[in-house]
Amino acid sequence: MSDPNRNGQAYGFQAMTPIQPGMEDDLRAHLEGMHAEGSPFAKLARTHMARFVIVPDFYNDRSWGQKEEHLDLQYLIFTSNLDGDIDSYLDELCDVVAPDAQEIWGRCVGCPADASGTALKKYLKHNQIDCGFFYAAYGDATVGKVQAALAQREKVIAFASRTQGLDPAELQQAFVAEFGGK
Repeated sequence: MSDPNRNGQAYGFQAMTPIQPGMEDDLRAHLEGMHAEGSPFAKLARTHMARFVIVPDFYNDRSWGQKEEHLDLQYLIFTSNLDGDIDSYLDELCDVVAPDAQEIWGRCVGCPADASGTALKKYLKHNQIDCGFFYAAYGDATVGKVQAALAQREKVIAFASRTQGLDPAELQQAFVAEFGGK
């Protein structure tokens, strides 16, 4: 059976943790402040993207005849698309994100008193939910390869803008000087 959290070399991680009653506003404020300051997840070179969502309750569409349900607590959902295996990624996350981890998961039910290291990793894995179906836009490309491709794209766009109007011989010469050639 294939892993519902894997697509190529990419892994999709998702954890759902209940927020301690009364801590929802503080958690939301911290998460919004992280966005303004720059995400600590940018320091993890293997992170394609990471996202937090606070879920206050279920959406109950009774038109389907289903019984109305509600959450007892609000939940924090953390998702990350990453390169490679989840265990080594969580080791890195629990080290690099440690200053913010206490402010984030420390406000969640069951989080260890010191939200870092092995204890935090164990907590996140305990609260992991399979993605069910994980699609990675660049399943076989690492973050480094995607960044290199984007940098090359910018270089080509700059070249095209700079060399508009050159005659074919000059354009070829400029292209070989810029990008090499045979």
